[in-house]
Amino acid sequence: MPDYPSPLHIKTIEHPGWLESSVTLQGTVGTGQLQQALERLPGGTTVLGVDVFGTMDEIFDMESAVGSAGLLAPVTAVVSSSAGGGGMQFTAASGIEPVPLVLRDRIAGYLINDSGTSHCFLGGLLPGDAGASREDQTREVFRNIEEALALAGMSFEHVARTWFYNKDILDWYPAFNEVRTEFFRHHAIRRMPASTGIGAPNPAGTALTAKAMAVKSGPGETLIAAVCSPLQCDAFAYGSAFSRALEVSDSSSRTLYISGTASIEPGGKSVHQGDPAAQIGLTMDVVRAILDEAGMRIEDTTRAIAYFRDPSHIPLWEDYCRNLPPLPIVSLGCHVCRDDLLFEIELDASVRS
Repeated sequence: MPDYPSPLHIKTIEHPGWLESSVTLQGTVGTGQLQQALERLPGGTTVLGVDVFGTMDEIFDMESAVGSAGLLAPVTAVVSSSAGGGGMQFTAASGIEPVPLVLRDRIAGYLINDSGTSHCFLGGLLPGDAGASREDQTREVFRNIEEALALAGMSFEHVARTWFYNKDILDWYPAFNEVRTEFFRHHAIRRMPASTGIGAPNPAGTALTAKAMAVKSGPGETLIAAVCSPLQCDAFAYGSAFSRALEVSDSSSRTLYISGTASIEPGGKSVHQGDPAAQIGLTMDVVRAILDEAGMRIEDTTRAIAYFRDPSHIPLWEDYCRNLPPLPIVSLGCHVCRDDLLFEIELDASVRS
C-alpha cells in the first residue's frame, strides 16, 4: 500500500481483477491539488464517490474543484464548525469499468462486478423535502438507499457500511435510531452494518445526508463478518443498530470497517466526561483492540475521520498522533451523538489476504 507525504495520502486495496484506491487530501483542496492526486492514480481510473469536509465556503471551493476535474461521482458534503481542518476523501477503481447508478436523473453511486462479487458505492444521498419531519426525511433516505441498491441488483441485507450526518443530532438521535431500527426489523436485517452517526449540517439544509457501501458475493467468493470490540459492548445493547466493525475479505485482501468509535466503557456508558485527552486515549485503545482482533495494526489504516465537539481540542489529537505513523485522516468540528462525548473516530484498514 504506497503512501505519499501529507497532506496527500493514497492507499490501495487489491481485489480480484481490480484495484481500489482510497485518497485523502487534508485542508481545503483546490483544482490543482485534486488534479495532482488524480495524476498519481493508475490510468483508466474511475472516481466512485467524493466526500468534502469544511466550512460552507470551503465546501463550495472543493465542489468547484470536483466539477473542474470533470468527476461524475456523487459528492457527500459535510459542514464542519471549524475552518482549515477538513479536507477531501475519495474512493476510486482501476482495472475495471464501474457501472453508474442513476437515481432521479443523478448519479447516486457506482456498481463494480468482479468474478461473481458485486461492490456498490453510494454517496450524496439526501431527502427531497427539507421541510418534512426529520423522521420522514430519514425514512426517505433509507428508501433512496434501497432504490439505488435495487439498481445494482442488491438489497439492504448486502450493506456493510453506512454513514449518516445528521443536523442537530443531539435533538433527535433517539428518534433517528427508532426509524433505523424499525427499518431493519421490517426488512429482517440480521447483520448490522458498521456505521457512523455524527452531528453535522449539509449545504442542502436537509435533516441528514448519507452514504452506503454494499457487497454481494457469489458462492465462496467474498466473506463479510462482524468483528467484535473487545473493550465495548454491542451497540444494539443501548439502542443503536450497528456493528462495532465489519470485515470484508476476498482472495486478495481483507478490509476492516470500524464504526464511529468514542469513549464508551463496556457497560455502554460514556467515560472521562470533560476530559478530551482521556477520551482520545480510551477511544484509540478501543480502536487498537478492534484492529488486534482482526489481525491488523494502525499502520494498515487506509482512511479515517476524527470528529471533535470542540475544535479547540484538535491540538490534543495532534499531540497524540506524534507517536503514530502518518494517518490518512481529516479532522472536523462536529457534534458526537451524546452531549458528554468530545471525540469520535472512524477508521478503515486493509491487509493482503
